[in-house]
Amino acid sequence: MSNTTVFVQDVTLRDGMHAVRHRISPTDVKRIVSALEDAGVDAIEVAHGDGLAGGSVNYGPGSNTDWEWIEAAAEVLQNARLTTLLLPGVGTVHDLQRAWDLGVRSVRIATHCTEPTSPRSTSRPPARSAWMSRAS
Repeated sequence: MSNTTVFVQDVTLRDGMHAVRHRISPTDVKRIVSALEDAGVDAIEVAHGDGLAGGSVNYGPGSNTDWEWIEAAAEVLQNARLTTLLLPGVGTVHDLQRAWDLGVRSVRIATHCTEPTSPRSTSRPPARSAWMSRAS
């Protein structure tokens, strides 16, 4: 027998936002958080599908703000840890502070792998692959 502990973090109220075009009501957030708590989920991630401050022309506006969704989750949260997502350059340290003030206690940091920004990756053009040559 193993003494392994499984920690379950649900991302339905963040990544699942993409499927509904970032349109979910705070009432539904409360209902979903309550169901996840009843299921024994350890952590619940809440934010726009693209993380804190993701609601924009670039990523698609949400029906509500991150703060409205996070507040709704915090109102009914009993045992699970409230978490969120931050993409550097989209969300800011001020967004992190506001999330903390609303009860978020864990943050995942992510980036889009299709948006390289390091000096090395942008200092030279990408090599043309065989499929790029055929497409030209």
